[in-house]
Amino acid sequence: MAKKLAKSTISQRRVLDAAAKMFRDYGYAGTTMRAIADESDLKAGSIYYHYKSKDELITAVLDLGINTVINTVQDALDALPETATGRERIETAVRAHLSAIIENGDYTLATRRVFGQVPEAIRLKNTKLRDSYGATWQNILRDAHDRGEFQTGADLTLARLFILGALNWTVEWYKPGGRMIDDVAREFTSVVVDGLAGQQGSFGLSDVGT
Repeated sequence: MAKKLAKSTISQRRVLDAAAKMFRDYGYAGTTMRAIADESDLKAGSIYYHYKSKDELITAVLDLGINTVINTVQDALDALPETATGRERIETAVRAHLSAIIENGDYTLATRRVFGQVPEAIRLKNTKLRDSYGATWQNILRDAHDRGEFQTGADLTLARLFILGALNWTVEWYKPGGRMIDDVAREFTSVVVDGLAGQQGSFGLSDVGT
């Protein structure tokens, strides 16, 4: 039997969901605590019970967004057998990433809109989480490269940036009820892996460092 969430936890998530939507629509400067309270249908005091300031709230929104992706992808990778190929690991990570950002679309879109607007200290803190996630992808690509699944001349750092940029853009065009996430993940993986596994230069990458 599923454990019921405490009312305070439900209220906190309600605040976060409302905040993500408001930051998505109005940006960092255009969003107020009062507006978030109205959107969440809570009294202003309830907002401040959970978060003392807008900076605390946007930090929580940004961190929840990236941590959801990190945990979803890592759980999916951990479920794979040790014999999984690089291609299987990439497709698994792609599918998990897509599922996480689409299911939490407001958080993803809010991050895209406000990341460059928030105070530097908040941006730097969240960047550390992003970097740790980037390292996960770097390891996936490096492992496939070391197994001989990719061309020797491929720049894995550029490949990682390309992959994550393309994946994160998906939330802008993906429509529920259209193509299945599994189909998108499979085709995306084919584009990436088949390019990396081709002859040197076929993917437009050069050996300029990893």
